Amino acid sequence: MKKILFVVHRYAPYPGGSENYVRDMAEECLSRGHKVAVFAGEHKGEWNGVHVTSDGAVLMDKWDLIVVHGGDVGVQDYVLNNAEKIVSPILFMLIKPSESMTYEHAMKFCKYIGCSTLEDWQFVKNKQKFYKSVQVRHGIDPKVSYAKNVDFKEKYGIKTELMLVSSGGFWPNKAHQELVDVFKQVGRTDMTLVITGYDNRHGIMPQESENVRVMMLYSRNEVLNAIASADLYLMHSHSEGFGLVLLESMLNRTPWAARNIAGAKVLKQCGFTYETDEQLLKYLKEFKPATPLELTGNWNYVSTNHLIKNTVDDILELV
Repeated sequence: MKKILFVVHRYAPYPGGSENYVRDMAEECLSRGHKVAVFAGEHKGEWNGVHVTSDGAVLMDKWDLIVVHGGDVGVQDYVLNNAEKIVSPILFMLIKPSESMTYEHAMKFCKYIGCSTLEDWQFVKNKQKFYKSVQVRHGIDPKVSYAKNVDFKEKYGIKTELMLVSSGGFWPNKAHQELVDVFKQVGRTDMTLVITGYDNRHGIMPQESENVRVMMLYSRNEVLNAIASADLYLMHSHSEGFGLVLLESMLNRTPWAARNIAGAKVLKQCGFTYETDEQLLKYLKEFKPATPLELTGNWNYVSTNHLIKNTVDDILELV
């Protein structure tokens, strides 16, 4: 039995990619018989048997590994900026690497640097820390990533033949309004664009218009319902840590198109990637639904390479 501590700014049941990802990793470790805890800035106590705390004293316990998910935010920065004072080995999982002082400190004092995207590997190479780098494949938990229902169009009154979906917090990097602007130029009456979100703190939630539906969805099951019911998932973000939603799309046999960043580069052979709005516009004008054979190929790929068990296998190799 190993002792693993995960560090994240917020923990389940809060929505969000990081929150879900760390929860899945923690619960997978727990299911394998390891002792697991989470150090989180915001949380609601124990969740599915995982001990969660915001007491920094937990860092002074002896852990086989401390896994820090990203930096430049919350408690992750506290840990990374004090890495040299912590006796347990730290795995710093890069998420959107930056040139901040926190990242510089972490690259120097953390034992391992976890990479999952081409941007991560390039960052480590530029910092001449390749000897610390380890591969940590992003993965999803099939127990909670399959849609329980595939009736979104009927439930929400989507009448067009085709439904395109994009999701995530209404944050600047997600570029939802830019996506709406592109979609309005497509000129197809057989398509509806559905954008789902859960956080409008920036006040940039797009406005609905003809064949554009925008809705707040806090239920992960309802978001998965939208993804699984879609004819195409769109990730128009300018930046992402990975983009786990692409894996969720593949698991639910939904094709995707994404800006050529982060996880989209890793999964390039499984979807359509683009550099410009013009390329996306052309693709949508000519779009035809994928064949069952294509979708099964994607399902096989994610089921073999990008489940949460793959992620935890990579982590546990270090201990």
